Amino acid sequence: RHHQIMRLNHYIAKSGLCSRRRADCLIKEGKVEVNGQRVCLPFFPVGEDDAVRVEGRALRLKQPTYILLNKPIGVTVTRSDKFAAVKVTDLLPKGLKSLYPVGRLDKDSGGLLILTNDGDFCYRLTHPKFSVEKEYQLKLKGELRESDCQRAKRGIRDGGDFLKLSRIKILQRNKDTICRTVISEGKKRHLRRLFKRLGYPVIDLQRIRVGKFTLGNLKPGEYRIIVGDADLRPLQST
Repeated sequence: RHHQIMRLNHYIAKSGLCSRRRADCLIKEGKVEVNGQRVCLPFFPVGEDDAVRVEGRALRLKQPTYILLNKPIGVTVTRSDKFAAVKVTDLLPKGLKSLYPVGRLDKDSGGLLILTNDGDFCYRLTHPKFSVEKEYQLKLKGELRESDCQRAKRGIRDGGDFLKLSRIKILQRNKDTICRTVISEGKKRHLRRLFKRLGYPVIDLQRIRVGKFTLGNLKPGEYRIIVGDADLRPLQST
């Protein structure tokens, strides 16, 4: 049997305990042991037969699981918000409630949300250095002018953030505007803030794609499960 050797931070992320960034911190803080010895190097090589413990807790490599979910509007993504009426984990069966969401999608937005127990995959999809594209369909109040499309692509300042689009395609211009936009970074409420500053408040926002993963024909509240990471390999960084 082929034994896979991987970096310690990768192993911890694959166990589903936390993200790779968090794993780096735990290792550097001296909270990780391999075969009874404390290890402080995130890149320390470990195999499937090594005994890895974090703060005394034994880890086991989990079968990676990924869910593509069409998040309905009004559902809260964070698992820890105890005041939320409906949380995203309420939509999942018991065995999948421990999966965590990849990135954000605010309560009043809908569309594609990926959940996983693979911290390494989560890191590759959300870290700014990988510039993973996210595509949205928006309904904006008012008739979006071409000059404002160009301004959105050049970018504007809002608070301390620089907000911009990679691409925009107008589908319908009437009293309101329906368009598709692509961004490759995600500040908090990125598109809502950007279009509000330009004078076109967002009426409806649906995420339809993250990287190579698309919403497809999932209806709100429906999800698709992917087990094993064979078809996630093309998500290499450029």
